[in-house]
Amino acid sequence: MGSRFIATVAPVDDVAEAIAHLEAQRAAHQGASHHCWAYRVGAEQRFSDDGEPGGTAGRPMLEVLLKRDLDHAVAVVVRYFGGRKLGAGGLARAYAGAVARAVQAAGEREVASTVTLNVRAPFALLDTVLRELDAMAGARRDDPVFDADGALVRATVPRRQATSLQRLLAERTRGEARCEIADGDADPPDR
Repeated sequence: MGSRFIATVAPVDDVAEAIAHLEAQRAAHQGASHHCWAYRVGAEQRFSDDGEPGGTAGRPMLEVLLKRDLDHAVAVVVRYFGGRKLGAGGLARAYAGAVARAVQAAGEREVASTVTLNVRAPFALLDTVLRELDAMAGARRDDPVFDADGALVRATVPRRQATSLQRLLAERTRGEARCEIADGDADPPDR
């Protein structure tokens, strides 16, 4: 009997979520001989052969993610050894093929990069700000928070539209509404 290869792929928001997916697969397949993995989260790319000969599992798995231009994704392939050695080429094909089939079965979806903005506006202009935010495709906003100076609205918008939204709100409110990138979202908009 040959080895069994079981592949999973999953979208992840960050590295911690990728590691959590790996740990879940290890727990679900405790009897497996190997738990090989690869992930890409932004600029961070990592992989592991988990005891397979170097370069025969994790790297080919990562290459599938890169070739398909998948970001914020993790792939885990568990192998139940069947007693027959496949050689370096056979292992690389088996691991890469398992990930490619898992990606094909799961399907792909495009996720737009977003940026979070803090929009401050006087009370009299709040309806204008809310109307523009609600009209923007892909935008989400929290309920306004009020203080003595007016209202603060936290909005998540597609990154490619952030600068144009800032200009539009400045135009519609004659510069009285202020849009700033929220702390923790340091990447510039429109990337």
